Amino acid sequence: MRERNSMTHTVLKVGGSLIEVASNLIACLSAAHVDALVVPGGGPFAQTVRRYGDRVDDATAHWMAILAMNQYGFYLGTSGATLVEDLGALVPGICILLPFKIMYERDPLPHSWEATSDSIACWVAYELHADLVIATDVDGIFSAKGMTSRIAANELTSQTCVDAFLPQLLEKYSLNCTIVNGRHFERVIAAIQRRSTIGTTIIGRK
Repeated sequence: MRERNSMTHTVLKVGGSLIEVASNLIACLSAAHVDALVVPGGGPFAQTVRRYGDRVDDATAHWMAILAMNQYGFYLGTSGATLVEDLGALVPGICILLPFKIMYERDPLPHSWEATSDSIACWVAYELHADLVIATDVDGIFSAKGMTSRIAANELTSQTCVDAFLPQLLEKYSLNCTIVNGRHFERVIAAIQRRSTIGTTIIGRK
């Protein structure tokens, strides 16, 4: 059952590639008085799981990787943002989701490295009827012609800066997703506020 929350949030996935600036990003978002639920990536914590993943089955690797997201979430929480495990417990401002508990209880995604924190953030956005923004370390989606400002989810046929399962979920849930460079804090704020900025919108909404 999809969550019903009286607040309208943007779900913001903060990639592990931003770990050097992530705490400053969260502090900047708090100072800008925007509302967002941050879904942490896996970062270096998930890389450890990948390194030893061939020694365990897919399900075990899946849960270990989501626990790695919890670790990154605790790291982001040092900025003073509110840590939450329940989608019904959001408060104004910036909340950081520790996703393991709800994902283990609901188990909505394949146990595969194709469905990583991007897909988890998409599922959370669907549950909350929220916008989805992904902050990573590149400006957007690139093709042979350079960066594109808009692209249909079903056109993402090659490896990009998002996980392989995300385009299917965006179409399934009829969601759009905005990709921005999280090293430019003003772009993240603009995307959360639905203002025009440098980045790529992936169109899943029909």
